[in-house]
Amino acid sequence: MPVRRNELKRLVESTGFPFLPTPMGKGLLPDTHELAASAARSLAIGKCDVALVVGARLNWLLHFGEQPKWSKDVKFILVDVSEEEIELRKPHLGLAGDAKKVLELVNKEIKENPFCLGKNHPWLEAISKKTKENVSRMEAQLAKDVVPFNFLTPMRIIRNAILEVGSPAPVLVSEGANTMDVGRAVLVQTEPRTRLDAGTWGTMGVGLGYCIAAAVAEPHRLVVAVEGDSGFGFSAMEVEV
Repeated sequence: MPVRRNELKRLVESTGFPFLPTPMGKGLLPDTHELAASAARSLAIGKCDVALVVGARLNWLLHFGEQPKWSKDVKFILVDVSEEEIELRKPHLGLAGDAKKVLELVNKEIKENPFCLGKNHPWLEAISKKTKENVSRMEAQLAKDVVPFNFLTPMRIIRNAILEVGSPAPVLVSEGANTMDVGRAVLVQTEPRTRLDAGTWGTMGVGLGYCIAAAVAEPHRLVVAVEGDSGFGFSAMEVEV
């Protein structure tokens, strides 16, 4: 994973491409990276003309790559270990192979034929502007102490506590529809492989089991489970474990 992360970092920073992580891809590059487009997701998806999808599937998490979320003219370059998945989605270009190996080849090609958008490119300026606007709006909401709690007040408290831990970053387990959705926007991931959520299938009740397993696998890290009431209720008895 560190090698794959390095290849991804090299690709993003050498080209200036803005990036949008899928939920459990958060942290491969820090959410705080200047090219992160998470806070401008609708713009990034809706207006891009080419999308390079690496190690992710065009499933419901990415709106199946279809309108109205995506432009009707968008061209997908799909990097997937499964040729069947590429054939199923019929992208503009499919690259079947291990993500690390494919990115190594792509980075080699870019090094030999340099290409970079540059910080003043209109697309990057638009993404940056929208990101700052949305972050500013979100922070204004997070700054309010709402009692009884809404989703944002406890998320801010949890986020700030996690950031104070430093490195190694805690493993964050998140589940529950609204809890997971709001958590993706508020809780910051700075290191790879530190987020577990309900995943592609949106399975309820996995949170506490994930939390126990993460604590066993990463005993040197703090493990934090942020769960909705229903998600917690599915496996609350696991607290006894």
